[in-house]
Amino acid sequence: MNILFRNLLRDIKKSKGQFISILIIVVLGVSFYTGINSMFRNLSNSSDKYYKEYRMADIWVDLYKAPIGIKEKLKELPYVKEASARIVKDASINISDENATLRFITLPDVKKDIVNDIVIKSGRYFSEGDSNQCIVDQEFFKANNLKLGDYIYPIVSGNKIKLKIVGSAKSPEFVYTLKDSSQLISDSKKFGVIYIKQSFGEAIFDSKGFINSISIQLAKGSNIKASKDDIKKFLKNYGVKSVIDREEQTSAMMLSQEIKKLKAMGGSFPILFFAVASIIIYIMMGRMVENQRSQIGVLKALGFTNVQVLAYYMSYSALVAVTGSLIGSILGTYMGVGLTKLINEYFNLPLEGMKVYGELVLPASLLTLFFCVFAGYHSCKGIFKIMPSEAMKAKSPEVGKKVLIENIKVLWTNIGYLWKIILRNLFRNKKRALLTSLGIIFSSAILVVAFSMKDSIDFMIDRQYGDIQNYDIKVNFSKLISLEEVNEIKSIPHITAIEPVLETGVQISNGWRSKDVGFTALIKNPQMYTVQDKNDKSVVLPENGILISEKLADTLGIKPYESVDIKFFYPGKEKKEVIVKGVVVQYLGLSIYTSMNNLKSILGEGRVANSAVIKLDKDSFEDEVKSKLEEMKLISSVESKTDSKNALLKSMGSLKSSIGGLIMLAAILLIAVIYNTATINIFERQRELATLKVLGFKDKEIKKLIFNENYAITIFGIVIGLPLGRWLGAYMMAASSMDSYSFPYVVDFKTYIFTVVLIFSFTVLTNFILMNKIRTIDMIEVLKNKE
Repeated sequence: MNILFRNLLRDIKKSKGQFISILIIVVLGVSFYTGINSMFRNLSNSSDKYYKEYRMADIWVDLYKAPIGIKEKLKELPYVKEASARIVKDASINISDENATLRFITLPDVKKDIVNDIVIKSGRYFSEGDSNQCIVDQEFFKANNLKLGDYIYPIVSGNKIKLKIVGSAKSPEFVYTLKDSSQLISDSKKFGVIYIKQSFGEAIFDSKGFINSISIQLAKGSNIKASKDDIKKFLKNYGVKSVIDREEQTSAMMLSQEIKKLKAMGGSFPILFFAVASIIIYIMMGRMVENQRSQIGVLKALGFTNVQVLAYYMSYSALVAVTGSLIGSILGTYMGVGLTKLINEYFNLPLEGMKVYGELVLPASLLTLFFCVFAGYHSCKGIFKIMPSEAMKAKSPEVGKKVLIENIKVLWTNIGYLWKIILRNLFRNKKRALLTSLGIIFSSAILVVAFSMKDSIDFMIDRQYGDIQNYDIKVNFSKLISLEEVNEIKSIPHITAIEPVLETGVQISNGWRSKDVGFTALIKNPQMYTVQDKNDKSVVLPENGILISEKLADTLGIKPYESVDIKFFYPGKEKKEVIVKGVVVQYLGLSIYTSMNNLKSILGEGRVANSAVIKLDKDSFEDEVKSKLEEMKLISSVESKTDSKNALLKSMGSLKSSIGGLIMLAAILLIAVIYNTATINIFERQRELATLKVLGFKDKEIKKLIFNENYAITIFGIVIGLPLGRWLGAYMMAASSMDSYSFPYVVDFKTYIFTVVLIFSFTVLTNFILMNKIRTIDMIEVLKNKE
């Protein structure tokens, strides 16, 4: 066997380009397997440890107002392990010459263990001294270049208050810091969390002895759904706005979804590389066995058994698998650590528990070995049929026959002689051509998915911030106010229009199915905050019914003109039966819509609002108007549409990096497949190509025979790959959609153009690499073949 092994090394040396290209594909597959699986495990383990150590809540309850002592009554419930009561309010602040929103959360005046505890990152906890001490969320602290001892001046109920920063901290509650589920991207410069003393919070928010938020930890083994329903009933007299669990809490939900996506990718994405490697090995080993028939005959004649000869050829694929597993596991281990750190820039988890998962190496190696050896066996099993006496004789040429396309006389007679040779070779090697096209199909699909991701997000941004939210500024009021009070804001210079909005929470029920969602009431024909249908047309809001989002309709099984029950979370409000008048498009969040004229019948209130949208005469006056709005006592916070849009656009940098990575992977897959197949093609047809050279064909014409064949396979792969990519992209978008957001799937025509151009560019590059193989064919040596 030592002789066979040395011969194997000589074979590898002769075809080192092919060996290396297969090896790269295998290494990538193993690297992605170990890297992505390490990444999701690191995130999962770190978050579990973090949540447990700092007592992450299982349930959050938002209320209008409740006595602080209510938490003690909640703790008496058998399924409640611990509960913490607090005040949570938003306020505006001008910091670093920009407007931002701060979420105030009260903590006990004296440090003690609570639900959703904080981790002090710098500085200290509150002291017994000044009441106006604050601890700032670490990301907001860093983004705005704050320092310990600095003073900040947020505006609360129209009054500027002075707060001294004594520390920075993180909380498991805000691993991914978003203002609400309508946002997709964290912007630590524009939104942050600030912790203050409970006593100070009660004073500035005029809530002496009252709270509006409770965080609850459940006893082990408690039924979360039943507990939520019971808690909602228990607190119904205090105006329950919402009761959510970890699956619905914005930060935990975003992290959980990311971990699920990584887990799915870790199991499926590497298979693509293993499949392509298998295809290349299958083609290559099959041709190697065919071209070395004489050598196989000699080995058998010398006494080597079928199993020994088969093992010799399969050693090639086994060597690829073992070498690729070894290199890929090492790279994947380091890649997993690097990718975890990279993605944690968004989630800010403590990664002390990050480690190398050696147990991933064995399944990665076995998976690789299975694919490679399976392909090697099926391409080499023909060895058993080769008889030594027959193998050492020249193989009889195959019987010549017409290919299918030759029967189409009109077409065949109008094809040039070079293309006739190309088409005959393709049709006579259909299996190899089809297998080669698989690599191109996968590459085309990957590119369509990559570019369509950007198309979909661009479309959503344009629709959301161009057509649906066609305003400049949004203000939130500290209480419900009449429309007359809303219109008083219009007196501020540079405001050209203002529209009142009522946004609150409701429970919508359809039979046994129910969900807590947003409720939005707008004027009958809004111009700045519109509601649209599937055809991108604005919808007139009904005065005696509601409109619901498409995703909500699917979730609860609601059809137009069916009756549903809605219950407002305001104290004392009972369920109301309403008719669903239509289904509308909504990309961010889950909401139901109606006209303000309908509030009297379903809410029992007149035309009231708790927010408003504003249009300016010029964008340049935005900062000036926001400053004046923040000074008004009725206004709790001011939001700029421009800031939200810019934050989302800024985050597109990570998407561009993802697209770049997918383009690189598509290039590697395509080049590896075409290079290997074309190399085999050139080797098999050396005598034919040398004969054509002797007959006077120029190098340019010889190259066309091989290169045009590659182009023909590329065209076939593109034709199949483009629709496959569209289907795969639609599936991935649907799978990544959540209640908080739903991406429309859009593929622009330019995406197909970019894909086709890139695929042909990769093919041209591969042909360029292959030029030297054709140019260096030795006519004399090749034609010195025994008859």
